[in-house]
Amino acid sequence: MLAQLSDDELFSELLRRRAAQEAFSDALGVLCERWRLAAYTVVRRIQASYLRGSPDDQADLFHDAVGKLIDRGLDQFHGVSERLPGKAAAPKTFFLRIVKHAAIDRYRRHREGLAPAAGEDGEGEPGEAAGAARAVDAARHREEARDARDTYWRAYERLSAEHPNEASAWDLYHHQDVDDHAACAKLLEITVANSYKRVSRAQAFLKLYLLELRDEENSR
Repeated sequence: MLAQLSDDELFSELLRRRAAQEAFSDALGVLCERWRLAAYTVVRRIQASYLRGSPDDQADLFHDAVGKLIDRGLDQFHGVSERLPGKAAAPKTFFLRIVKHAAIDRYRRHREGLAPAAGEDGEGEPGEAAGAARAVDAARHREEARDARDTYWRAYERLSAEHPNEASAWDLYHHQDVDDHAACAKLLEITVANSYKRVSRAQAFLKLYLLELRDEENSR
């Protein structure tokens, strides 16, 4: 039934259910699956602009954007275009803007945290300094990526031990290339809404575990 509705109709139904304090996760899940590939494309464009990120970030930023849509976006959407006053705004465009800003915020913070101060000793040509800065930054990024992968798998092992249901959904969704909640739900013999919830919970647990592991590493 929901799959037959247009984006606008489905989004309106989602808002109606939310206002009536009815369950709306299934409507949200269908919409987000429709928008997933477009969201990934937005993330890749931002990654290219900032010369940062990895394919794994696409799903992470997508889920961050969904969380922001639920927390604040649904209240902020008024159906009017910000760029063209008087014109209707599409829910998909609104969501992709959330994805865009989430990606920009992440890579901007990352760049500001890693970029060395150029020309602070007053020596060397600007072009040489910029080239050296990029080389140092790239090497540091590769090393950090290796460390991040190791830390990620340690966090996933803990997820598997403490929350096996969430780990199974996360494994299908992110490790086995089953990137559709309907297919994931079928393999796990659960509903699409539960598949979405398990993946979201898995992401939340992984973030917590990763923070704890990094705190442990920093305290050594």
